[in-house]
Amino acid sequence: MSENFDTYNSGLLAKVVVTYLDAHDEHRTADAAALFTPDATVLDDGNTYEGIAAITTWLQNSSTEWSYTTTRIGQHSADSRHPTVLIRLDGNFPSGTATVHYRFELDGDRIRRLAIEA
Repeated sequence: MSENFDTYNSGLLAKVVVTYLDAHDEHRTADAAALFTPDATVLDDGNTYEGIAAITTWLQNSSTEWSYTTTRIGQHSADSRHPTVLIRLDGNFPSGTATVHYRFELDGDRIRRLAIEA
């Protein structure tokens, strides 16, 4: 799938996406988890997390496994329900730097699905 990414501009994204990214970056697990639908799914690093309890555990664990900073560097939206944010991670994980796609599927003002992919 070929995507053309625009420079990151939070004003052009759905509020729930920006609120999630801010909460995640600030390690506010409960705030981030509250933005998902009850039946939401997160796909990350080959694992699938279904439902709020599993997503909350994933959020807690993902913020403690490695130390890293995030830089939002781009965005693309196939349509208003499917935004993708391009994020650079810099930290103490094996490669030291990675660029990942946060692919959202929105359901109103909630996140139904989030896939984090290289």
